[in-house]
Amino acid sequence: MVIKCPNCDKNDFKSERGLNCHISRIHPSSADGRGLRPSTDTRGRRDDKDIVVKDITCPFCDKNDFKSERGLSCHITRMHRSSSDGKGPRPSTGTRDRKDDRDGARPETLTPRHEDHERHNSDRDGVKGVAKVQRDSLQRGSPDNILLKDGARPETLTPRHEDHERHNSDRDVVKGVAKVQRESLQKGSPDNILLKNDAVGAKPESRPAKYKESPKQSRTTEEPHDRPLSSLSNFILSFNAPNFEKFVKMIEGSIVRPREDSTLRTESVNKFIDDLKVVMERISDIPLKLLKSGSYYDKTKIDYNNEFDFMFYADIKMEADFTNCPPGYCKIRKGVTVNKDLDPFIDRNGYLVPKLYKSHMFDIFEKCRTDPSFRKGRRTQLQDRKPESPAYTLLFDLGIPDKSPIDIDLVPAIRISGWPKTKDAREIQTGKWIDISTAKKAMECFHVVTKQFPEAHPDINLLWRVSFSHAEKELILHADLSDKGCRKNVFKILKKIKENMKSKNPTEMDKFCSYHLKMFILGFYDTHSDFSKDQKLDMLKKGIEQLAKCVREGAIENYFIPKDNVLQSVPEKERRYVVRELEGLLQ
Repeated sequence: MVIKCPNCDKNDFKSERGLNCHISRIHPSSADGRGLRPSTDTRGRRDDKDIVVKDITCPFCDKNDFKSERGLSCHITRMHRSSSDGKGPRPSTGTRDRKDDRDGARPETLTPRHEDHERHNSDRDGVKGVAKVQRDSLQRGSPDNILLKDGARPETLTPRHEDHERHNSDRDVVKGVAKVQRESLQKGSPDNILLKNDAVGAKPESRPAKYKESPKQSRTTEEPHDRPLSSLSNFILSFNAPNFEKFVKMIEGSIVRPREDSTLRTESVNKFIDDLKVVMERISDIPLKLLKSGSYYDKTKIDYNNEFDFMFYADIKMEADFTNCPPGYCKIRKGVTVNKDLDPFIDRNGYLVPKLYKSHMFDIFEKCRTDPSFRKGRRTQLQDRKPESPAYTLLFDLGIPDKSPIDIDLVPAIRISGWPKTKDAREIQTGKWIDISTAKKAMECFHVVTKQFPEAHPDINLLWRVSFSHAEKELILHADLSDKGCRKNVFKILKKIKENMKSKNPTEMDKFCSYHLKMFILGFYDTHSDFSKDQKLDMLKKGIEQLAKCVREGAIENYFIPKDNVLQSVPEKERRYVVRELEGLLQ
């Protein structure tokens, strides 16, 4: 990699150290490398010595008889080279060990000391980028001249740069003190600067226009559409460009996750499951296999990898019976097999009883989790779940400070080879977005889980909920394979909008979940043909409009079983809330 000097045309540096040496030797000057660099000593600074202010007060002690900024500067350099309060060592104006910026609240009105911090941070942020920009330019083609905004300096602060930063910071403190004290003669200076709501870590509501160019301060004066997504609960954007386009970009930006953190979590969970399988092979009296399902595995994850779903199913041939069963449910009976491991859980009519199977599988999970040989099990905690929940839920602690635990669902299931008859489930049709190989692989099998039917039924104790997790994963994963379109992006944005609605008012939204969106989006893919990337905004608008219509009418068809309305378990009050939020976007 070749690094280019930001101050001249020399571009044969092989390392950042070489660039730093060159800057120190050839450009010992100002940020642009053209003028003389100011001395780090405050004596003889022409920009300070002629500025006179009546009775300037030192910001670190009570001394208030300074007649010029130069005198105050000399006093600070001599007496307060050590602490922000004049009592102890004053921290370097570099970013290391500065707890006042990192942990404490910043005042509503900028004092000189805060001006010092803000200018320093602005300079530091400006410095970042020479090496990074030039590394990136190797991939995109390096321009002849790399222009740095506002005289930005190299990313790594060398001792020479740190010296320059300290010099500028001390000078800015002096100038800030003089300016604020001049203004206080007219407006009156408050004895105490109050923070909003007296909250620790609170940030100011507004800043003077003069400071809006500082990158660090811009976070407190940003417009609503530039804020992080979590702060948008009361902000509704229009569907008219450019607002809607900015809204979509902001949504997409919030979906991006740090790769390092994502990789760490995924590798930790995979190792957890691998070790669990080893213990399970020794403890379980039923041969078990694993299906990895969920948004991480179909590449539509919109948040940190903090939730994982795993289906453990008996490796025994079983058959589904849909006779006299409500849509989306079936009964399970033993197939043609000599294996008798599930016989204790089969009733006298030959049907597998879901409650008995679930209870036994949960016992296996618990024995494996608490087995002394399963060391990662010691970092897990069993979570309380509703009785009707089909999942055994664990909270897995990564054992790393500041890393939140991971929610792991272990779901007992039964795998059924093949596909249900057409009267019980629709056959996946090939078309513009589903090719033959994807459809064939999706219909290899389906699963059933121990989720109880919510209404009265003669065979309620024998009903299993049909799960097409395998087919869903294949269809979503390869949704853009045929035309390199934007189907998955539209789905992810809808999921993020749903998460925002839930974060805004969690008490109003409990049942409506990503599964409902998945059933909706698969049907939406079938009814719309053009998902080219330049149509993303238009398709997203149509998707929100159609989703609001479906929720208002209280009906979203199960993509695989059209007679099954997946919204039937969502209360009307919750549906009204979802519709109201979606239509708020349309307005």
